[in-house]
Order: sequence, then structure tokens, then C-alpha cells
Amino acid sequence: MRPVHRRSLGFLALLVLLPLAASSHPGGVDKNGCQRDTHGRDRHCHSETRPAPQGPIYSAKHPPKAGDEGVLFGSFVAIVDGDTFKAKVQGAVMDFRLQAVDAPERDQPYGVEATSELAKLVRSRELLFVYDDVDRYGRIVARVWVGNVDVNLEMISRGAAWFDSEYANDDELYHAEQQAREAKRGLWSLLQHKRVEPWVWRKRKEGS
Repeated sequence: MRPVHRRSLGFLALLVLLPLAASSHPGGVDKNGCQRDTHGRDRHCHSETRPAPQGPIYSAKHPPKAGDEGVLFGSFVAIVDGDTFKAKVQGAVMDFRLQAVDAPERDQPYGVEATSELAKLVRSRELLFVYDDVDRYGRIVARVWVGNVDVNLEMISRGAAWFDSEYANDDELYHAEQQAREAKRGLWSLLQHKRVEPWVWRKRKEGS
């Protein structure tokens, strides 16, 4: 885990232009009417109680475009791990974290493969970021797009990461994870004892 680094004035000015995003609250029902288990991060949303999503809804047929409200445009700089990388936006290099995605750490089973999968999707590409929040480590949490490819969804669909409910706004990635599990794609092909959730892995390391 990296400490929060001091942001540049350009970075702060950029964030001021972005819409504010409400943070999820642990346990119970979140801002979208979704219930989740804080420990296991299992999550289920009830469409009849969840309010309509705020802002535009993007898809492969209607991907975000540079200039859309809350959308950043930049170029890939460096990979960090399976859910984090650096990109340059308006001349400033920033850390980005995939929204609702938690990939295996580099030192756990499938960590190297997950990092490689993300690199295949974003390396040497022009990227669009649908802003969601800034996490406690100063990383911009976003839904990332390369053309009409939803990188977050693709990582989950490939079995390269777990669905992480902390910053999720809907059930799309949850269902993608279930499909990857059933098809035994990626990390879901590993033996049960090797499929350790990243948040459990990190907690074990902190306690060791």
C-alpha cells in the first residue's frame, strides 16, 4: 500500500471540475439501495429500491467520449498491478484504480497474470476515465474505457479480478464475476485454497 502523495495544483484544479461522488458506506444498504456483507463483500441490489443511476449510462454501443461530463481523457504511462496503473491527463501523471475491481496482489496466486491482463488492455492506449471518486491513497477511482471496451468489465469477465462492492454502483460486474466463476476462467480455474480474496490476502500480510 502506498501512502497518499501530495497532489499537484494541476491535479487539484482538475478534480474541482469533476462532479462530487458520494462514498459507499460499510454494511447495510448503500446509496443505491444495495445490500452488502462488509466482510465477504457479497452484494445484491434490488432494482425496485435502487434509484435511477445519475449521469449517462455507457455501454459498448454508447461508450464515453472526451468532453462528456465527468470523463477524463489521457494516455497510458505505467502499469502498477492488476487494478491500478498510471496515466497522463492534461500533462499530469496520475494513479488510477479500476472502480469495483480488486485484482490479486502481485505476490499471490494469479497476481502476475492479472497484471499482464490489464497491461494487454491499456498499454500504449489512449484512455477514457469515467470518474467516480478518489480513494484514501489519492488514486482516482474510475470506470476505464479503451474505445468501446469497458476495461473494468473485461477484467472481471476474463476472471482476472474479483468484483469489489466498495465503489460499485450497480450489479453488472457482480454478474460478470458469477459467469467467470461458472466458466472457470482465469483465477477461477485455480484450486480453491489458492483463490484468496485480495482484501483477505492484504489483511493477512498486515497481521504477519
